[in-house]
Amino acid sequence: MAGLFPGMDPYIELQAAWPDFHNALIAEIRNQLGASLPEGYIARVDERIEVASWSYESPRSFRPDVLIGRYDKNIENPEAASSKPPAATLEPRLIEILDREPDEHKITWVEIRSIPDLELVTTIEVLSPINKYGQGRRAYLDMRDRLHESRVNLVEIDLLLEGSPLPMKERIEPGVYYAVVARGSRLPTAEVYVWTVRDPLPRVPIPLREPDPDVLIDLSDAATRVYESGRYARTIRYDTPIPETITLNPDDRAWVESHVRR
Repeated sequence: MAGLFPGMDPYIELQAAWPDFHNALIAEIRNQLGASLPEGYIARVDERIEVASWSYESPRSFRPDVLIGRYDKNIENPEAASSKPPAATLEPRLIEILDREPDEHKITWVEIRSIPDLELVTTIEVLSPINKYGQGRRAYLDMRDRLHESRVNLVEIDLLLEGSPLPMKERIEPGVYYAVVARGSRLPTAEVYVWTVRDPLPRVPIPLREPDPDVLIDLSDAATRVYESGRYARTIRYDTPIPETITLNPDDRAWVESHVRR
């Protein structure tokens, strides 16, 4: 990859460049597939809107902090009410008490469909932070389950160090990058490719309908094009240390710090 790192540049994640990088990378992946897919397939970018709210109930569940109503003293005990002096009543002002609006996030991914029927064959997801935390994570895992149940091929690429890895029977260790290639016909088994911040970005196999062979996407080539066209080297502050909240094993953290200094 162009820039200071041989593979994924962790500073893209840390310095608010991720949304631009993510969307441009999705477009590059689609372009690679458009040039390499055999006849009978097309690649398209699709999108959905994820709503991230402060509520702990649901990504789309909003509840007020306080319920304000008017109590009619005559309903519960009219006799007692007649013997007591009336209580003072304040007229409320109507004010919105939601202290912030929910955030909407546009999530893009790549779909491979067969032609002419446009049946969905493979979905390629490059994970975003909203897929790895809280309600957004739950919503993503629900969608993941639906794709697995329908036996659609699913390729998931995680280029983020922060957040929880995808759940699997054999846990992926935090602080690494990985790709999961789940072939619909071979579930629940999937192929998992793991690499570190020191490694070049790999070529990832993209399954099609059996017996058609896989096509490959070159993540290194795609990320290099995005890095160069986005001119990230002009804006990223490499003199900023990697926060302790970022999960990296001690050897990788020491390597990053030494690599940036050089």
